[in-house]
Amino acid sequence: MKRYIISMMACIALLFASCQQEQIVFDHEQQQFATLENAILLELIAPIGTAVDEEIYIIGAFNGMDEKSVIGNVAWQLEKAELSDKKWGIYLFPGDFVDGKTLADGFSFVSKKSGLEYTIKGEPATHTLTANVGQMYNIWADRWASYFATDEEQVQHDGPVVYVLDESGFGQLNLYMWGDVNDLNGGWPGMAVTGTEKVNGMELKYFDIGADNEGLSETLIFSDNGSNQLADYGPVVFSNSEPIYLHITAEGTIEELKMDNTIEHDGAAVYVLDGMEWGLNTTLYMWGDVNDLNGGWPGMAVTGTEKIGDYTYMYFDMGAANAGLNENLIFSNNGSNQLADYAYTIGENIYLYLTSGGAQLIEDPANPGDVVWFDPMAQPVEPTTIDIWIYNATDTLTPLNVYAWGSKEVFGGWPGAVVAEMEQVAMLNLSLLHTQITGFVGDEYHLIFNNNAGAQLADYDIKAEALTNEYYIKVSDTGVTPLSIAAQIQGR
Repeated sequence: MKRYIISMMACIALLFASCQQEQIVFDHEQQQFATLENAILLELIAPIGTAVDEEIYIIGAFNGMDEKSVIGNVAWQLEKAELSDKKWGIYLFPGDFVDGKTLADGFSFVSKKSGLEYTIKGEPATHTLTANVGQMYNIWADRWASYFATDEEQVQHDGPVVYVLDESGFGQLNLYMWGDVNDLNGGWPGMAVTGTEKVNGMELKYFDIGADNEGLSETLIFSDNGSNQLADYGPVVFSNSEPIYLHITAEGTIEELKMDNTIEHDGAAVYVLDGMEWGLNTTLYMWGDVNDLNGGWPGMAVTGTEKIGDYTYMYFDMGAANAGLNENLIFSNNGSNQLADYAYTIGENIYLYLTSGGAQLIEDPANPGDVVWFDPMAQPVEPTTIDIWIYNATDTLTPLNVYAWGSKEVFGGWPGAVVAEMEQVAMLNLSLLHTQITGFVGDEYHLIFNNNAGAQLADYDIKAEALTNEYYIKVSDTGVTPLSIAAQIQGR
């Protein structure tokens, strides 16, 4: 295994930005359950859309459970926080762990209703954590498997079909038809809805016209069982092979519903063209009428991507319940290199171009003008790890805690986590303290070693520069320095 000798790096600009971020209070990162001296406390920040009555369980090598066997096992069920609808907690007792496994061997969560925990890329998620009893750790979950479900039950239709995305507010939607045949499929107010079908993630009502009516030219009239009829639509020509898709609104409008590459959004969406080359590592934090909207710093992950013309946009779904809120948008590279705030009232979709100068409004998303943009799908983001090997030469920092800030708070809020796990390093013939950070290439962190009793050392900066990174450091009473492998820590 390749070993690295790392020197300290100064990062004044990032330090300034991050200090500003420290002033923000992130509500749903706050601890919701009391710590126990003999237990590890995990507090899950559940994905957006998680129901308050959901059953959530933890699975991993440490309990030897899988998705099916854990459901219904109260020993591994999380409890929703009394004062937060976004947090679930569980106490884990190392004495219950099996086969010598720990949280460092990998774990994830499963929802009884929504399935396994998934990453934003639609892959099963796994967390690793070096945890200690008496400590609380925040764990973020991006999505449930149900978010990516594509299996939709296909209804068999006899002939032409009229599909309707019904946002009219009508109590009973009816369809009357006149043209080549008047009173087709029934006199006024016409035929009732045949059924509902999920198409491209949308719940649509449909009217089966009948195979014998292919080729007929008809004008359509929608009404609320004869009342509040909408304007005539058409004429349309019925085809067995080409269904008709329509969208009707409470304002009385009828328009064609585009089904090619249609993506279901939860309320308004913020679309961005990536001029920063952050890709799927882009995050969006919001503050204003509601602080920490859709997630504490660095905010929510990319919901998905959508092709508009020749351009691939990333988008963030705002949530239908958040319509009307006045928010300030802060885009960043998972917490690093944040852009200036952009004011936005949640309502209509918005299209932005991200540059070092900030977010710029795009008027025509299919023709954004002279922009240099980065396709987020061209270079998929791969997770990276940072292994930190520590030679403990301090007498004052007992116990030895490490707090990390920067791209995210890896070890939870202050004072972080106790570093106690020892591992043998063969090439040094030494046992060193070991901890690990998982993230993405480009992540930057600032380590503060402390004793949770007022004593702490100056920040020590590290950065993920590759898919695997290793830092060897010496922690003494005077500070943190690189550990010289070549010198075999002579003079320590």
